[in-house]
Amino acid sequence: MLCILTLIVGQVVYEKKIDENVKIAVTTGGFLACGETINITQTRFGIFDKKLFHVNNLCLIGIYKIETTKLDDKHAEILIYHSGKNDSENPYKYEVERKNVW
Repeated sequence: MLCILTLIVGQVVYEKKIDENVKIAVTTGGFLACGETINITQTRFGIFDKKLFHVNNLCLIGIYKIETTKLDDKHAEILIYHSGKNDSENPYKYEVERKNVW
């Protein structure tokens, strides 16, 4: 039963802290996903994680490293290193609009 849930929901394959309360995690997309899912979460009260940002439409597979290159009050820019499948640039540059979320 656990194997079936892992195929549907996914599992964490990469995790990195951006600062002491915010982290970025990559999960497998599940059964019907194009690629892996990137989540940015903020830890609250030491044990609860609030999802700040979620993207699953990049179709990137085999993500093994994420670097934050720019981080200010309005934008965040990250470089996503991946396996190179699906003919995408490697590293893939992605910009996140912060919108006073974190």
